[in-house]
Amino acid sequence: MKYLIPLFVVLCLLNACHKADKWQMPVKEMTDEQYPDNPNLTSRHPKAQQVLYKTIAIQRQADDKFDLELLPQKNETPTIKIKGIPLLEWMPTAVDWIKKDDYLTYIGLINQEWNRQQVQFNVGQFEATAGAEVQISRVDLARNCLNAYLWEMLVYAKDTDGKDKLYWQCWFDFPKDLYEELFVKRNKLSIEPYRAGLENWVDPPSKNINLSLLREVKSEKVVPFVSSNDEMYALKGELERKYKNIVYPKKVTKMGDLLSDSTRFATFAQPGFYDTKDPRVTYLSRLGTLTKVIERQIITPTKEDALEIEYVFVSNKDAETITRLVVGGLKPAKLPALSLENANDGARASMGVANHSFYETFDYQQQHLTKDNPFYSFLLDEKGNFLDNHKIGIDGTVFHLDEKDKTKLHLWVLSFERHAFVSHCTTQLSNH
Repeated sequence: MKYLIPLFVVLCLLNACHKADKWQMPVKEMTDEQYPDNPNLTSRHPKAQQVLYKTIAIQRQADDKFDLELLPQKNETPTIKIKGIPLLEWMPTAVDWIKKDDYLTYIGLINQEWNRQQVQFNVGQFEATAGAEVQISRVDLARNCLNAYLWEMLVYAKDTDGKDKLYWQCWFDFPKDLYEELFVKRNKLSIEPYRAGLENWVDPPSKNINLSLLREVKSEKVVPFVSSNDEMYALKGELERKYKNIVYPKKVTKMGDLLSDSTRFATFAQPGFYDTKDPRVTYLSRLGTLTKVIERQIITPTKEDALEIEYVFVSNKDAETITRLVVGGLKPAKLPALSLENANDGARASMGVANHSFYETFDYQQQHLTKDNPFYSFLLDEKGNFLDNHKIGIDGTVFHLDEKDKTKLHLWVLSFERHAFVSHCTTQLSNH
């Protein structure tokens, strides 16, 4: 591949980048007046703060591990430190099996940067000095779904009901030199061919996605399905908090109400906040009517048996417009079995190749590394060309088995920024 770097060049680049071992970045905090569309306003901790910390410090340790420390505004505020963070696992990554294809490599890397990755550190995985008026119970580190270098830190505390609730949040710029160093080390690729798309939201060209690099098809069959877009999803968790950020339609009584190009959601703007005053345009009419579901038995590049399922939609605006949602690397036996009421707790995944989930614990992240992840998910046109899911108005998928019948597979399609479910389909699994 033309963007592969000779080993000696990689070593030179890394040696050049190793001059810095410490970084300090100022944090940005937002008041309620600055961030009126914050979905956490009604669910955060009752003692939530907005002015606590001034700086985030990153210190290099051995074996590509880093310590991250929150330095407070006042002496009485506790310092919070997470030790030994393997930051390489937060870097956009092109897994080895897609590097034969320049375009697939580009799309894979860009989609990882354009999808949120928030990792949760629980008690015992961080240190907090004495002094907090609350019990700090969790600290999250997030690479948000905007441009490269835009990251977040979130601190949670136990409420009287025993639940973790958001206590403090900040936004900061990840060090550019460290990002570039880790990108090269992670991918053994120059960052230059990808820099523009990573640093700015540049619409990628629509080219053919080479699915043969992602799996070998053993068999396929068209399977029966039930579409439930005339029903409403349960407003729980994130879906409940973000319901207010559905700008139009004003009232949603069923998912089908959202399958229109008139649908608008709050935009996610820099450095990482929701804004209903600048609503995001969608083209959700493309998912108007589900017409076919194809189940494929596949072998993944990691030599595992898995499923690929293709959902074929016809636009409810233009019957000639076909949209294919292709999701592969699925392992039904590892999916949770849930009721429709708890669908929000299903296996969430963003679009792209080998992505981490939007939200996960540190333990889960380390048990499910990108390099071992055969999952992929794309929106394609009828010819197999890439469609930008963000532009159409979706973020990814949620899968789970039926609580009462584990041979039934439920798919829920997540809207842009996970404000809503916009589609629900049930299929009967074969051979599972």
